[in-house]
Amino acid sequence: MSLKTKVKAGNITNLSDARYCAGMGVDWLGFPINSIDAKTLGEITGWVTGPQFILELSAGAISESLSEYPVEFLQIDFKQLKEIPSSSNVRFIVKLSISDWVNAKVEITKNIDRISFLLLTDLNKSESSNQDILEEIQSYADIFIELDSSNYTLEEVLDLTVSGVGISGNQELKPGLKDYTKLAEVLEKLEVD
Repeated sequence: MSLKTKVKAGNITNLSDARYCAGMGVDWLGFPINSIDAKTLGEITGWVTGPQFILELSAGAISESLSEYPVEFLQIDFKQLKEIPSSSNVRFIVKLSISDWVNAKVEITKNIDRISFLLLTDLNKSESSNQDILEEIQSYADIFIELDSSNYTLEEVLDLTVSGVGISGNQELKPGLKDYTKLAEVLEKLEVD
């Protein structure tokens, strides 16, 4: 399956979401460290092929035990960049509120060789300067817009200067029983005809 843009599906905590998103052609699956242990993550990723895997860290979650997780990327808040040794070979997805760009720019550009893309949050249509800010950020790194924290529609986001979108999975009602409405709304619109 092919999608119109790159997609990072985050907050994946169950095999149902992981398999659905992989089947729809997402590029990355993100697993929140607060909700999934290394063993469960290994079991889920063992059943899924196609996407690359991201461990989504919360504040203070950087530790030696991260090597136990079978992932290619770590998702961190831009403030956590300072906590990770520059000798680390890990690639990052950096979550950043668009309003923090001015304060984050120096730290982001200093670490740009370790950053795969920026996941921007809090994008608000009422801000007339968004396109200028997005173009500036895009000159440094690829941008993904987190749809759940934006008041833009998917169609509006696709018209912006961005490389992709971020979507979120949700909890299973019970093992094997899942409502895919939220994910399907976005992924079905992104399917290439």
